[in-house]
Amino acid sequence: MWSWRNILEMFNPRLFFAGSTLLLLLFLIFEWNTQDKKQKLERSIELQSDFIPTDTINIRNNNLDLYIDLNDGSLRKAYVLEKQERDGLFKTRLMSDDESLRFYFKSSVSGFANNSPFVVENFSDDYLKISADDASGNRLTKTYYFEDKHILFVEDRLDLSTATFGTVPFFKTFYRENKKSIDYGVSFSRDHLAYSTSEDVFNDEQLSSVSKREDYLGHWVGYSQKHFVVAVFNDEEQQKLSLYPVDRNGLYRFGLTEDPVIENGQLVSQTKIYIGPKQKDILEVVAPHFKYNLDLGFVYGVGEWFIVLLNFFYGWVGNWGVAIILLTILFKAVLSPLQIMQINSMVKMRRLQPKLQEIQERHKNDRQKLGMEMMQLYSKEKFNPFAGCFPMIPQIPIFLAMFWVTREAFEFRGESFLWIPDLAESDPFLITPILMGVMMYLSQKMMPKPPQSSQGMQAQIAQQMMVVFPPMITLIFLFMPAGVVIYSVINMALSIIPQVLILGRVEKTSG
Repeated sequence: MWSWRNILEMFNPRLFFAGSTLLLLLFLIFEWNTQDKKQKLERSIELQSDFIPTDTINIRNNNLDLYIDLNDGSLRKAYVLEKQERDGLFKTRLMSDDESLRFYFKSSVSGFANNSPFVVENFSDDYLKISADDASGNRLTKTYYFEDKHILFVEDRLDLSTATFGTVPFFKTFYRENKKSIDYGVSFSRDHLAYSTSEDVFNDEQLSSVSKREDYLGHWVGYSQKHFVVAVFNDEEQQKLSLYPVDRNGLYRFGLTEDPVIENGQLVSQTKIYIGPKQKDILEVVAPHFKYNLDLGFVYGVGEWFIVLLNFFYGWVGNWGVAIILLTILFKAVLSPLQIMQINSMVKMRRLQPKLQEIQERHKNDRQKLGMEMMQLYSKEKFNPFAGCFPMIPQIPIFLAMFWVTREAFEFRGESFLWIPDLAESDPFLITPILMGVMMYLSQKMMPKPPQSSQGMQAQIAQQMMVVFPPMITLIFLFMPAGVVIYSVINMALSIIPQVLILGRVEKTSG
C-alpha cells in the first residue's frame, strides 16, 4: 500500500518547482492574451462608429465602406467589411486620419489648388462626382465609383481656363505615418511598404528605411499588413513610382506619377486603388506581380500550392479546420515511406542496444576505441544512425509554409473550429499548444536511448532535452496561429500512433 513516506520519497522538488513555474507562466500568458485581444476587439468596434466630419461623403458597396473629404477630394477613411459579424465587429479599418492612425490617399494635379471645398454634382450609395475651381478658373472634376468589389476607380478631369503647353503630371499619393494598426486580428502583423519595380517584382521594407527620395518604374505601390493590403496600381503600363522620406508632419509619401490623356480639351487621369484582403485568387488578377502581397516568406511556392489544396478541401467539407486536418493526412500519406524508414531505424537501434551497451562497457575508458567499435558495428549491421533524421527534413518547409499560410491568408481570418474562434489567431484556451508539448514529450520518450551509459554526455543531453524541449515548444506555439498548431498536433499524432503500434509489437517479439 502507498503511504505518505512513499509519496515523499518520490517527491522531486526540482520537478515540482519547474511544473509550478510553467503553470504560472501559462496562466499569465492566458490572462495577457485574453486581455490584449479583448482590448483590440473593443477598440475596433469603437472605430466602426467613429466620428465622421460633416464635410465627408460616404460611398459603399458590399465589401468596402469609404469616406471622401470634400475639402480636398482625398480618400480619408476606408473600411473592409468582415466576412461575418462576430462579437459586434462587422468591419475593419484600413485607412483613417485621426490620432490612432494617419493613413489616407489623394489624387492631385500639379499646380492645382482648389480655393473652396468641392461641390457635389452627383451622388448615390456607390457613386460620387464632385468638382472645384482654383484661383485661375481651372476646374477639377473628380468621379469615384467601384470598378470591382475591392477596387475604387477615381477619374480626374481638369478643364483649363487658358491653353497650356507641355504635360501636367497627375499624382496618386498615399500619406502615412510610421505606426502599426491597433485593430483586431493584427497580432504579430508584419506591416510594411510594398511595391513592384521593373528590376524587382516584389519589394518590402519599413517606412523608416526610406531616408531619401527613391524613384522607380513599376505597376503598383502600397502598404501591407496582416490579411490586408492597400495599393494604387496601373495594371496595363508601368508608371513612375516614388517614395519620399518623412516630412515635418510626420508623414511618409509613396505613390505613382502619371501623365494625363487629352479628351475634348480636358486633361484626364484615371486611378485604381485596391483596398482588400490577401486572398490568392483575388490578388492574382489585380496587377502584374501583385499576388506577392500574400506574404508566404521564402517558401512562397510551397505555400501557394497549399492554399490551392486547402481551398479544394474547404469546398468539399465547408470548414477550414477540417480542411487543415485533411491536408495533414494527405502529407502524412505522401511522406509515409520516410516515416517507415524512421521507424525501421528506431527498431534496428533498439535491437542493437545490447551490443552497443557491451561495447560501451568494454571501452568505457577509451572514447576513441569506443567510437571505432560503434562505427564497425553500424557498418556490419548496415545501420545508418542518421537515417531517423531524414524524415524531418521535408517537414521543415511544410511547417514554415503552413505557418505563413494560416497567418497571412485571408481565408482563415475569423474562421472557427471546435473551441477556437479564429484560426488565424492563437488558441485562446491554450489547449492545442499544451497538447503539442505533451505529444512532443511522448515522442521523445519513445526514442531509443543513446548508446552510452546513464552517466554519459549523450544521455544527460537527451534527458535535458526531454525536460526542456516540450515546454519550449508549448511556449512558442502559444503565440502561433491556431491553424498551424492544429496541423502540428495532427501531424505529431499521426507520427506517434504507428510508432507505438510497431515498437510495441517489436518489444513483445523480442521479449
